[in-house]
Amino acid sequence: MKTVASVNVANLINQWYVHIKKRDVSNAVELRGRIKGLLNVMEEDQDVLLYFNLLDYRFRVLMEDVAGEPQLPPIAEDKAKTDGLLRYYHFLFKGMYESARSNYSKALNCFRVAERQLDNVEDEIEKAEFHYKLGNLYYFTKTTLLSFHHLSIAKSIYRAYEEYKTQSINCTVLLALNYIDDGRLTRAENMLNSCAERLIKMGDNHLLAAVYYDLGFLKIQEDKHEEALKYFDLSFKTDDIEKNAPIMYMQCIYESARSTYKIGEVDKALKWVHLGFEFAQKTNNINFSLKFSILNICYSAPLEGVPQVKEFIEMLEEREAYVDIEALAEDVANVYSSLNNYKYSTYFLEKAIKSSKLTGKEVL
Repeated sequence: MKTVASVNVANLINQWYVHIKKRDVSNAVELRGRIKGLLNVMEEDQDVLLYFNLLDYRFRVLMEDVAGEPQLPPIAEDKAKTDGLLRYYHFLFKGMYESARSNYSKALNCFRVAERQLDNVEDEIEKAEFHYKLGNLYYFTKTTLLSFHHLSIAKSIYRAYEEYKTQSINCTVLLALNYIDDGRLTRAENMLNSCAERLIKMGDNHLLAAVYYDLGFLKIQEDKHEEALKYFDLSFKTDDIEKNAPIMYMQCIYESARSTYKIGEVDKALKWVHLGFEFAQKTNNINFSLKFSILNICYSAPLEGVPQVKEFIEMLEEREAYVDIEALAEDVANVYSSLNNYKYSTYFLEKAIKSSKLTGKEVL
């Protein structure tokens, strides 16, 4: 078979990265297949291979395929010490990987190293991508003001480019989620509904499913659990999130279980819990496995399972999953309060309060 010039493959990789940044999943998947085929017949060029491997980590995060620890070959580690742009990509993508795994402290450390190399990045869209990812991380650690700051920078760049309107909507969605955390629910709901209308017109079911989930999450904050469940159902029906967004799929199952329990349908809630636990185990997601295990005990045998619940909460603490513990421990406390067991209720409420104080501090 004829050898392919490495410069031609590099050009295809550049096109692939454009699709990745636009979150154009179908074209990204197709082009990745073409590139992998060409790499087998490409003239030897370690730099192009390295470039592909770096972007492949980025692609895996896009697809939420985060099994295994991404490690660059030794040549990449050596070059990253002297090549500012390569160092930027290395730590950006590693930070995105750690963020997707809910390892927020590690993620922020990586992003901070990448930020110091941002002057080596000339492309405005690439800078917007960085601020979006950092704003996303700060949202998940409940560092609201910093999240607002970085998302606003990203949105101001994206909205100047028509072809990046999906990314602009993504920023708006995350800004709305920050408003939820800030208690401004009406504003957040208006923003999310506006995004949903635009996405329906665009035919973007993948992001629309996420917006429906977010609207369900908002309704939970209002204690409107039946309305929340309707939005979660829309999320399941709008896109194949089990395949296309497995982390969101688990989150949707998790919140469905919590809301179903709170409207008194315990057996149905346990079905959600079992479904979620099996999927978390299959995808090797430790945090979700622990969270579903705690719900299973609380919904089926809370008094007998106290030692296990304590153990699982402590395991989440060791993983610095304070955001998860904050809401979950309060739910657990309410379960024991409903059983008039105020000793355990107080214990888990104190865990919730402690986590609320620690939320975000692990990344500051």
